[in-house]
Amino acid sequence: MGLNKTQNTKNAIYCFQGKMIRSANKSETTIEKNGKFYEPYDSVSGIIRDIQVLQGYSEGTQDLCITLNDGELDYSLYFGVNSSYFKSFAKMFPNLKVTNTVEIFPTYKEDDGKKKVGLVMKQDEEWIKRAFTYENMNGCPPAIPVEVNGLTSYDYTEQNEFLIDNIKTIFAKEKLPF
Repeated sequence: MGLNKTQNTKNAIYCFQGKMIRSANKSETTIEKNGKFYEPYDSVSGIIRDIQVLQGYSEGTQDLCITLNDGELDYSLYFGVNSSYFKSFAKMFPNLKVTNTVEIFPTYKEDDGKKKVGLVMKQDEEWIKRAFTYENMNGCPPAIPVEVNGLTSYDYTEQNEFLIDNIKTIFAKEKLPF
């Protein structure tokens, strides 16, 4: 047994239906999710100070935690490694200038009853393009189709590991002492 500090979630940010959300007290502008209240924002911007892969909320899952500093405060953006938010971020990350301010926008749309989410990023007034696309994976392993009960789903394990390793390598190489 040892002493453990609880993680400060005051500036924890999550993506939900095209918005960045942060814990809040109930008001006219808050969103309710799972009995808790959140204040919605269109985007978050700052310089990326840290990126960590943490144990996720559910057993056996992982979350990516991106710490951004806006010049005054640190904000921690969390999303699951198996989420489309992660795939969007990780596939654009090689095209970011890690030491410059970045603005991250969550996206959300419903298409034929299916919810589609992701992220787009803007830096130096330009939208960031993906380094890994379906047309050109640039060495990124593809998702592996797996048939379960007659339905095809996809295993992203190898792809996610590649993307996480790529993020760690780029961030470690580009990171300056802060």
